[in-house]
Amino acid sequence: MVVDRAHTIQLRRRKVKSHIRRRDLFRYRDFRLAISAQGSSQVADAMSSLGLAQILLFDITGGDTTTSFLKAIAVASFPLFLAGPLAGHLSDRVSRKGILSHGHKVRAAITALSIIASVYSLALPGYTVFALLLLTSRVLYTARAVSIPQLVDDTELVAADSTSLTVSMFAGMIGVGLASVLSFVSIESVFIAATLLHLVSSHLYNEVHTDLGGGGKQRSEADWKMVLQQMKNSKIRFAMVSSGMSKMLVGLNFAAVATMVDARFDLQASGYAAVLGISGVGTFAGNLSAEWMIERFKRRAVSVLSAGMSALVLLVAISVSHFGAAVFSIAVASFCFQNVRICNDAAVQANVLPSALGRVFAAYDVVYNLSFVGGAAAGLAISNALGYWSSLWTGACCYAALTFGLLLTNDRDAAPSDSRCAPAKHHPSALSTLRVSKTTGRSITAATSLGSISAYSRHSVSTTSTDAAAQAATGVPA
Repeated sequence: MVVDRAHTIQLRRRKVKSHIRRRDLFRYRDFRLAISAQGSSQVADAMSSLGLAQILLFDITGGDTTTSFLKAIAVASFPLFLAGPLAGHLSDRVSRKGILSHGHKVRAAITALSIIASVYSLALPGYTVFALLLLTSRVLYTARAVSIPQLVDDTELVAADSTSLTVSMFAGMIGVGLASVLSFVSIESVFIAATLLHLVSSHLYNEVHTDLGGGGKQRSEADWKMVLQQMKNSKIRFAMVSSGMSKMLVGLNFAAVATMVDARFDLQASGYAAVLGISGVGTFAGNLSAEWMIERFKRRAVSVLSAGMSALVLLVAISVSHFGAAVFSIAVASFCFQNVRICNDAAVQANVLPSALGRVFAAYDVVYNLSFVGGAAAGLAISNALGYWSSLWTGACCYAALTFGLLLTNDRDAAPSDSRCAPAKHHPSALSTLRVSKTTGRSITAATSLGSISAYSRHSVSTTSTDAAAQAATGVPA
C-alpha cells in the first residue's frame, strides 16, 4: 500500500524478512532459564490474582459488579503511576539479575500476606496486598523486558517477545486451573502454592549467567537529557502513540462489552470472566501471528491495519446489533493490539541505548497500561450514561480516526543513537557457542586485538579462523 505525500509511504516490505524459529531461541541456556522463571512467576501471579479477586470483588465487597470493577481499576491505577518511574530507574541503576532474583522473594512474602486477608475477610489488607503485588509486578516486568535484548540478538527480538507473551498466556491458564483445583481445599492453599512458585522463580533467575545489564552509576543531568533524547526518537514516539491509543480503545470496548454481557445474562463475575477469556483468545492468537506480520509488513503497516480491522469489525457488530458480534469484536481488537504491542516492544528494545532502556521502556509501558485503565473507565461511564452501543460507536469512530492518523504519522528511521552493525548470521547449531554478552567488552576487545574475531552488534561474534572459533566455543580468552 502506497500513499502519495511529500514522501512515499510503503507499508508492505519489498522482501520478506528471514524467519526466526522460536525453538532456536531455546538453544540459549540463559534464555531457557529466564523463560522458565517467568512462567513459574506468572503461574503464581494468576493463582494469587484469582484468589484476591474472589476475596475482594465478590466475597467481601458483594453488591454491584460494576462498582467492584471500578474499585479494582482505581486500585490498579495508583501502582501503575508509582511503579513506572521506579521500575525504569531501578532497571538502569540496579543489577537487573538482582532485581529479578530478589524481587521474587519480596513477591513471595507479599503473596503470603494474602492469607491474612483471606482468613479474616478484611478488605483493607486485601487491597493493600493487591496494590503491592501490582507495584512489584511492574518493576519485575520492566526488568524482565529490558533483559531480553541481552539474551537474544536484535533480529530475534520479535520472536523472543512473542515467545515470552505466549508463555505468559499458558502460565495464566495453568495458574487459573491450579487455583480452581486448590480452592476446593481452601483459598489459603492457593496463596501458599503461589508463594512457593515465586521462590522457584527467584532461584532460576539466580542461575542465569549472562549479565542482564543495569547497575549504571551515572546520575548527571546529561544522563537524563540522554534519556529524553532517546524518547524523542521517531520510532519510540510512534510506539508510544500507537500502543497507547490502541490499548485505550481495547479498554473502552472491553468495558462496554462486559457491561453488555452482565446486563443481558446477569452473570456478574462470570460475565467479566467470560469477556476476559474471549479477549485472551484473541491475545494468544496475536502472540502467534506477530512474527509473521512483522516479516511481511512494516511496523507502521501493522498498526494501521490493526486499527482499521478493529474499526471494521466494530462497525459490523454495531450494524447487526447482536451481543455475539460485539463479543467477537473484543477478540479481534485484542488480536490486533497484541500484534501492535509485540512489534512496538521490539522496536523500543532495539532502538534505545542500553543505559537508558529501563527508563524509556518503563515510560512506554506506563503509557499503554494507563491508557487501558482510562479507556475502561471511559467505557463504563459511557455505557452507564448512554448505553453500551453508544460506547461501541465511540470506539469504532476512534479506531477509524486512529487508522488515518497512524497512516500519516512519520516513523522513519532516525539517525542511530549508537552505532550498530547487523548481527552476524550463524547456523542454529552454533548459536549457543558463538554467543557473547554485549557487556563482555573486554573479552571481545582481547579477541579483536589478535585480528581473529570481528565483533558485531549486541551479542554475536564472527570468527575468521578455526583457532578463534575454538576459543570462543570453549570460553578460553583469546
